[in-house]
Amino acid sequence: MTITSSPGPHLTSRYKDNIESRSLTLKKQISRYAPIHLEPELTTLSEGDREALGYILKASIVIDDIFYEQVWNSNRMLKDWLKARADSSSFDKLKWAYYSINKSPWSCLDENKAFLSTADSAVKLLTDATKPVPGWKGVEYHAAFPLDKPLGANFYPPDMNKMEFELWKSGLTDKEQKDATGFFTVIKRPDALLPSSLAQSEGPNQTNTSDDLFIVPYSQEYKSSLEKAAELLHKAAECSDSPSLKNLLRTKANAFLSNDYYESDIAWMELDSNIDVTIGPYETYEDGLFSYKATFEAFVGIRDDIATSQVKLFGGQLEDLEKNLPMDNIYKSDHVSAAPIRVMNLLYNSGDVKGPQTIAFNLPNDERIVNERGTSMVMLKNISEAKFKHILKPIANACIREEQKDYVDFEPYYTHIVCHECCHGIGPHSIILPSGKKSTVRMELQEFHSALEEAKADIVGLWALNFLINKGLLPKSLSKSMYVSFLAGCFRSIRFGLEEAHGKGQALQFNWMYEKGAFILHSDGKFSIDFTKVEDAVESLSREILTIQAKGDKLAAQSLLQSRATLTQPLHVALEKIEHMQVPVDIAPVFGTATKLLANN
Repeated sequence: MTITSSPGPHLTSRYKDNIESRSLTLKKQISRYAPIHLEPELTTLSEGDREALGYILKASIVIDDIFYEQVWNSNRMLKDWLKARADSSSFDKLKWAYYSINKSPWSCLDENKAFLSTADSAVKLLTDATKPVPGWKGVEYHAAFPLDKPLGANFYPPDMNKMEFELWKSGLTDKEQKDATGFFTVIKRPDALLPSSLAQSEGPNQTNTSDDLFIVPYSQEYKSSLEKAAELLHKAAECSDSPSLKNLLRTKANAFLSNDYYESDIAWMELDSNIDVTIGPYETYEDGLFSYKATFEAFVGIRDDIATSQVKLFGGQLEDLEKNLPMDNIYKSDHVSAAPIRVMNLLYNSGDVKGPQTIAFNLPNDERIVNERGTSMVMLKNISEAKFKHILKPIANACIREEQKDYVDFEPYYTHIVCHECCHGIGPHSIILPSGKKSTVRMELQEFHSALEEAKADIVGLWALNFLINKGLLPKSLSKSMYVSFLAGCFRSIRFGLEEAHGKGQALQFNWMYEKGAFILHSDGKFSIDFTKVEDAVESLSREILTIQAKGDKLAAQSLLQSRATLTQPLHVALEKIEHMQVPVDIAPVFGTATKLLANN
């Protein structure tokens, strides 16, 4: 017997189970990701660091489990169900393969459209529903999941909307409001808490603010997993020969249990080790309601000393860039710290790395640390090289006019990635509203923050490259190639979908540049840059975004994104060309070296 939720308008399409047709669809969806084998050399590691690496990788697997739980309340159960049945048939194998890429039943590259139905989900037993019958387990049913990906992920009650949250928050004390909107808490209803948790609701690990909603710190919500991860990091710290890595691992382990990440984030910024580790809750993309809540992730790699020395120029130029940003001086920061940049070759990642792969990141996102210490950035060079070779070059061949095609090169592509990450560290972060109230851009722009911040880092990154070229700090040979490589990169990112922050931000930039005449679509369906107009177009969009952020103007952010972050006719032309040539949308890493290390530990 199968019990399902109440019939809805999509019932027929969700339960239609044409295995042959669905298998073909899944094969096409999986083929959009080019498999890339990652096997960086470990020759620079000491014996102690090699041993530490094994424990770090094990802790990263625990982090993955936490992320699955953060995405949706039944996600871990669905994962276990699909994995256990992956060898049952070729169709089950395809379902598991594509689920593993997306880490949920919603496809990242298809505007988060569900690629599984409730008929594919885990079978559960409904206990105490009937009288016991010898030889019969009882009533079984498929655990339903929503057709639409929950905006609030698993950070808030599934039936809570924004209005309810805001009304509830308005009745809290200042400290409670800070906790409610903080990175490292979830919001629950009393009936969702276990009896043991309710018993502790007045204790230090939970805030009982009303009869309606509860604030629960991550250290309590994910307690068993975080205790396990903390133990593994402490073991890694005991093995490592690197003082700064030891400090990072110990402070991060302590943070998992205390829910205070300040000290560990400082330790991460000061990391100077052959093993590069980023592990913990950081990005807020998954919180589609407010962009408040951070997801867990882990990036483990081997530092590239030569590449790291080559990018040091950028970190030392941030203060000068801030002073010259194209926005009113009243909004500029008086002090910007130099941003340390580390380049590594990725060995393993886990947690919030789903669908399109991360090529770089700038952290931490905690505004306290950004204001006091600035940010640090990590570049994943082997991931950038793979994306350029397998994706960007073929896109350029499909979409860029012959006379400008040779401008698309790895150096300007990679240099802009570096500058993009640097530009996350400049511009408005902590702001003062017209009322005189202190706030942050993230708090004011809420669900529009992520897409606008990605667009800012991109377009201000182009502005910054031009500024550094004019100062003589970068070669003039970049002045044309950076714009053409950026144009090809627009098409790459927009293929991620307009539900994703980077794709949405790129669509905004492309359409702005096209309207200003900087990007030109020719009658042959190919594109080129008008070098006489591109500089002004970049500066005008930079000014627009920076000013919206500085004012904390949510309505202006909404208007800008809704009017320009759309799939316009020129974008359709480019995407159809790329689709026709069957260019991969992204890569799917195969962690060969990490798998061998885990097998030997």
